[in-house]
Amino acid sequence: MKQLIKVIIAEENIIELWQWSGKWQIVDTINNVCIGKKGAVNNKKEGDMKTPLGLFKLGVAFGINNLNIDYPYIKITDNSYWVDDVDSKFYNKWVEINGNIPDNYSYIVNSDKKEWKSAEHLIDYPKNYELGIVIEYNTEKFIKNNGSAIFMHIKNKDYTYGCIAAEKQDIIKILNFLDEKQNPHILIQTK
Repeated sequence: MKQLIKVIIAEENIIELWQWSGKWQIVDTINNVCIGKKGAVNNKKEGDMKTPLGLFKLGVAFGINNLNIDYPYIKITDNSYWVDDVDSKFYNKWVEINGNIPDNYSYIVNSDKKEWKSAEHLIDYPKNYELGIVIEYNTEKFIKNNGSAIFMHIKNKDYTYGCIAAEKQDIIKILNFLDEKQNPHILIQTK
């Protein structure tokens, strides 16, 4: 890990971008960040509107437009869903219906049918998901009901349902900072 996005939850939430170059150095600081409506917690549960605390790998970036960046990016389509149904075999996975998106992420699958009762239809949230980054929370060896669909995305109100959100220009700044070869992670912590 040579890149770290540190989310510091306090009276005013901030994001710090850290780079390892023989020692950790702050590259930039981002203000006006929001988290889950009900705060942050170590033991997140599905639907609790809380942001999970901890250290997580950053996954693929995504959005509604074609985007040419150096970081892995997938354009969402009308067939893109993130499943939050705890009884589905696809719980906490991005499912692309009749799609052909890269399967080099354990949380992205292609399927020919919908096998869930509830999911976020990603294209229905163009303000939030114009640009986003998957936070790999509860994606490997997931635990049902421990939370799903945790992203860093564009802010469109003063809270999220568990994600981290920042202004569009700040998400662009983060995407331009990220380098997959540097094994980027996100640390969500209280002050």
